Amino acid sequence: MNKQVLGTRVDLVTRDESFSMIRDWLELSGGRPKIVVTAYSEFFVTALRDVDFGMVLEGADLVTPDGIGPLAAIYFQGITKSSDHAVIKFLKGIQTGAAILSGRVGLPVSGYWLFKTLVGQAGEKGWKVFLLGGFGDTAERLSHKLRSENKELRIESDAGAQNGSEMEGAANEKVIEKINRFAPDLLFVAYGPVKQEKWLMASKGRLNARVAMGVGGTFDEALGKIREAPVLFERIGLKWLWRLLQQPQRLPRIFKATVVFAWLVFAKSLRSGKK
Repeated sequence: MNKQVLGTRVDLVTRDESFSMIRDWLELSGGRPKIVVTAYSEFFVTALRDVDFGMVLEGADLVTPDGIGPLAAIYFQGITKSSDHAVIKFLKGIQTGAAILSGRVGLPVSGYWLFKTLVGQAGEKGWKVFLLGGFGDTAERLSHKLRSENKELRIESDAGAQNGSEMEGAANEKVIEKINRFAPDLLFVAYGPVKQEKWLMASKGRLNARVAMGVGGTFDEALGKIREAPVLFERIGLKWLWRLLQQPQRLPRIFKATVVFAWLVFAKSLRSGKK
């Protein structure tokens, strides 16, 4: 079910539904790869000023709610009427906060969860996996780790673009050629948020892969560089706090994804009441 958050599309799907969709795509042959975006709050804020990125989100085959922010925004919009007074909307914002803490807004479909679930079944299903990006030799190290854990897993990797200039030109051509020779069923790209999604959409017509998705810091998390958040933190919408405690340098991004995002959603609801 498609929803709008700050004017940008997101698919309100559960974890099981998203996995089933991707599994079905992996059983298809031919055609261009299906592009999966796991969109967290910061993506919707970025899309407000970056028209090209907004078009990437609109053009993706699946946009999952990655993080509690999009789910909370959808919940808030569902209980709020445009005719509500500002005070009523504020109170419904508090109600939304209570719904988050009680787990009533649902579970995010994060990039890490999808990565872990899909790779976990790839060996048994015969799905080939390609890891692209990450810092330094991260992709190579992770591919070795995953292969050692599952001998049936067919996996390849490449560091890809280590700076912006390598996302174009000869270096990029070599990366695409390597991907296409391997012909992965699953292509995971860790070029960093926004950049990876733009690269995937720009390269979509040239990639010999069935499903491709950007995964941000997932490679680091899978390697254990970043400790996985406890289930409780994720269920009550505090994964951002867990990340902040481990990586204080993320404060500007987390502020944008929490405070700025929440204010923009609330402000948009106020403007809709004035129409």
